[in-house]
Amino acid sequence: MIIHRNTLAVLSLLVCSLALGEPRSWTNAQGKQLQAEFGGIKDGNVTLILTNGQSATVPLASLSADDQTWVRLNASKAMASVVDPADAARVPLDKRRMPTEVKEPMLYMNIKVVKEELGECIYESGHFQFKTSAKLGAILMKDVCRAFESTYELVRLMPWGIVPKPEEGRKKFQAELFATREQYLASGAPSWSAGVYVRKDKVFRMPFNELGISNTVGANGAYYRKGEINNDTITHEITHQMMHEYLPYMPVWLIEGLAEYTSNLAYKGGVFSVSGDGGAFLAKQPGSRNRGLFGAVRYQPQWLGVKEMWGYTTDISTRNEIKSYLLSDRKEKPEDGPGTVRLTFSTPPPSMEMLSSRYRSSHILAYFFVHENGGKRLMQYFDALHEEKKKWPAFWEQVDAHNAEIDKLKPAYDAYRAAMKAFMQQPGVQDLGNGRFSYPKTLTPPAPPPDAPKALEPPENTDPDAVCMKHLRILLGERTLETVEAELRTMFQKAGYSL
Repeated sequence: MIIHRNTLAVLSLLVCSLALGEPRSWTNAQGKQLQAEFGGIKDGNVTLILTNGQSATVPLASLSADDQTWVRLNASKAMASVVDPADAARVPLDKRRMPTEVKEPMLYMNIKVVKEELGECIYESGHFQFKTSAKLGAILMKDVCRAFESTYELVRLMPWGIVPKPEEGRKKFQAELFATREQYLASGAPSWSAGVYVRKDKVFRMPFNELGISNTVGANGAYYRKGEINNDTITHEITHQMMHEYLPYMPVWLIEGLAEYTSNLAYKGGVFSVSGDGGAFLAKQPGSRNRGLFGAVRYQPQWLGVKEMWGYTTDISTRNEIKSYLLSDRKEKPEDGPGTVRLTFSTPPPSMEMLSSRYRSSHILAYFFVHENGGKRLMQYFDALHEEKKKWPAFWEQVDAHNAEIDKLKPAYDAYRAAMKAFMQQPGVQDLGNGRFSYPKTLTPPAPPPDAPKALEPPENTDPDAVCMKHLRILLGERTLETVEAELRTMFQKAGYSL
C-alpha cells in the first residue's frame, strides 16, 4: 500500500547531459542571437553548449517564444538519450537468474548513531537513514534494520533489472519510526495500516509496536525488543521504496502484487527463501497465520480474476479501467459517448474484506508473471519501464515552467475579465453569444491580454494519467485476458496451489 501524489505532481528530475543534434540559432527576448547546441533543461533553466565547447545556462523564459516552443518539443527527446547511472549496474537480460535465496547483507548492517536527542534521534545503516521519535540505541537499531537491508538486497537481486537508489536529493532511503501509534497516525498514515511508504514525502513510516519494540523505556532510558517484528509489512512497503522510480509507470495491481510477492516469501534468520515463493498459495495448516500486508485480517480473500484486476490501474480502492494510454484518445467524461477510454466505477469505500481480496488477487497475478515463460516477459517489461522513466522528467520540468508562465499571466487575465465585464455594461454594447459582441464606434473594447503559452505535448502522445498501461502489451504478448486467466489457472492447478 502506498500513498502518492496526483499525476501533475513534480517527479524526481534528472539532468540532461547530452546535446541534441547540431548547433542551432537561439534568440533571446531582446533579439540577440547565438549558435549553440541544446544541452538540456532543469529547474526552468536551459543549458546551451556553445561552439567553443563551453556551456551557458539561461532562463527558459528569457528565450524567444519560438525557442521556448522548440525546447518543450525536444527536451523529452534529449532526456530519452540520457545514460542513467543505473544502466551500467543493470545485469543484461540474458544473464539474469532467479535467486533461490537472498541473505541479509552483513556489510550494510552496521549502525551509525548520527543524533540522539530528546524527541528526535537519527541512525544510519548502509542504505537507510532512520529518524525516530525516541532513543533506540545502536544495538536495537541493528536488529530493526535487518528487514530493511534484506529487502534492499532482495529487490536488487531479483531478475527485473532494478538497481535501487535513494529518491532524488537523498543519499540514503528515509524511514521514520514513531514511539506511539498516535504519532504515526498524526503523520497522515491510514488508520488501518501497520506501515506505509509515502511517495509524496519519499519516506517509509512505521510505529514502534510493529517493530516489536517495547512501549516503555528500560533502565538506560532506551526502548528495547519485546515482541515480533512485522517483517511482512516492512518488506511490502520497502519493496515500494526500492522501486520508487518505476511506480508512476506501473498499474497499481502490479505495484501491490509484487510487494505482496516479496512480503510473502519465507524470511527466517535474515534469509529470504525465494525458491519457496508459492508457499502462500498452499492449503493453510491449522494454527498457521496469513502472510503479507493483510496477514492480520481474518477474512478468506477471493480470487477476483484477471479481467477484474486489470481494471485496477491507478488506485487499489477504485476500479479505473483504461482502454488507451494515448492522450489523443482521452475523453474526460463517460457521457462523451463513443470513444470514451476510461471507465471509473464509482463505489463506496471498499471494506477490509474487499481490499484483502484485491491484494491477494494482485499477488496471484504478479506471481503468474514472475514465473510464466521463465519470467522473461516481466523482465522485458521492466526493461521497457527503465527506458520510459527517462522520458518524463524533462516534461514535468516543462510543466513547472508552463505553470509559472500561466501564473505570471493571471493578473493580466483577471484585469482583462474585469475590464470586459465593465465594458459589456456600457450603453449600446450587446452580447451576441459564443464570445461575440457588438459595440458603438464611439467605444473601444479593452485590449486582450498576451496569448497563453501553448499546451504541452507529453512524450509520445502518452496520457500522463494512463502511462501505467503503456507497456502491458509486453506482458500479454498476443494473448487476451481470457487466455491469461486460463493459463494462470492451469499453472496453479499443476502446482497444487489454491486460488
